[in-house]
Amino acid sequence: MKTIQYFIAALSIGFVMTSCANDLNTVPDGDISGEQLNNDQSSPEKILGGIYLDLRSNGAGGTTLHSDFGIMAIKAGSDLMSNDVIQMKNQHLGMFYNYDATNASNSASEFVWTTFYARIFIINKLLGDLNKSGNTSNKAIKGQLLALRAYSYFYLIRFYANDYKGHQSEPGVPLVLTSNNQSQGLPRASISDVYKQIASDIEESIILLDSYARPTRAQIDQRTAKAIAAEVYLETGDYVKAGKYAEESKQGIALMTENDYTTTGFSNINNPEVLWGFHNTTSTMSIGNSYASFFSMFDNTNKGYAGAAGIYKLIDKRLYEAIPQTDYRKKVFNGAQSTAYTFNGETRNYPAYVSWKFKDPSFFEGDYIYIRASSLYYIQAEALARQGREAEARQVLYEITSKRNTAYTLSTQTGNGLINEIILQKRIELWGEGYDWFDMKRLNVPLERIYPGTNHTFGRFNLSPDKFKFQIPNKEINNNPQITQND
Repeated sequence: MKTIQYFIAALSIGFVMTSCANDLNTVPDGDISGEQLNNDQSSPEKILGGIYLDLRSNGAGGTTLHSDFGIMAIKAGSDLMSNDVIQMKNQHLGMFYNYDATNASNSASEFVWTTFYARIFIINKLLGDLNKSGNTSNKAIKGQLLALRAYSYFYLIRFYANDYKGHQSEPGVPLVLTSNNQSQGLPRASISDVYKQIASDIEESIILLDSYARPTRAQIDQRTAKAIAAEVYLETGDYVKAGKYAEESKQGIALMTENDYTTTGFSNINNPEVLWGFHNTTSTMSIGNSYASFFSMFDNTNKGYAGAAGIYKLIDKRLYEAIPQTDYRKKVFNGAQSTAYTFNGETRNYPAYVSWKFKDPSFFEGDYIYIRASSLYYIQAEALARQGREAEARQVLYEITSKRNTAYTLSTQTGNGLINEIILQKRIELWGEGYDWFDMKRLNVPLERIYPGTNHTFGRFNLSPDKFKFQIPNKEINNNPQITQND
């Protein structure tokens, strides 16, 4: 995979950058050897810190585009491919909204691929060096590395292959697991084999991270690994494990208050629901370009691309209308008329259905939130419902929905009606957080943006779910003779 190798070399240079000491207590470093691991036990942590830092940085996918800023760019891009998130103008992340991103020649196909494979290469090298060193004191580092590899492959397989159910034997993505097979092109492993590896990595991670107390939410602990596992098993239809891990991960985590949800809770890693995220600072935001960031793109109240350039993010009219007036989550969206809105001492006029969910009072230094405990309620509820444990599913759904909407009563739905209610509440709760398109693909829900009164913009078209698949980037196709292209 010469393409991936090319990008990994370029990105390794970026590891010389300094991380915020308060976040990771590390200074991301260059490559390491087995001798260094024995002599300097901080070296693995330094490399691990570099991986975490790179996954939130401009250029994580090997480009200079302002749409390329790591995990948050990819989560945002995926939601722009759903029915629920709208972009006003065709700039920056617009390639996702109008589905140009799926083309092999599009930069988005390239940077999604490289963001994760570049990290996988580093992870494989570090895992190999840890194993060679024979030092068993680094099990927490190994656990985090395995969780990151599982997380990376989980994104890759959902972007570049069909969904799991009914397609297990079809081509997935190349399964690169050691530094020995990073120097040559590999064929695409089957979807089933990729998911088996994801499950193996995340299960081992959960064991290794037992009793690990992380210094910051920027690092993966056992609770976070279980949250990743819950989502993986929901995808593969192992509803017993999905429900089990969702319950264990969210246990003891307080839900956001109305004030958290409607003010600046989505730019603060100290939000009580945050399981995993990244605390941004002036130092971390200086890496690349501060305009190349999530809040520049999604905070319509700030002076970035969304707010100042008018590349607004809107909620789909149908979803907005499905939110009851008594549900405080409706407050983070404008209604059917343009209106003035004041935040951080500044008043602006906004179009209908605009989002005020992601508000950052700083200059793009808001924290990144990768996983919230809220997502686990919907995973557990769906997993229980699909096991036929509907009374338990309704209760889990009630626990979170009644917090958001005091008028909500325990559901009386059964069968598909209950599943649909769970998914609707999930769409409302996690709007803009990177879940809906993957659920549409998993549940075989078509893209339907043409309807009476639609408020969709330049991406106004309908698509069947078989179109929810990215082509392999041209650079990989050109440099790897063993790989095959998607239709």
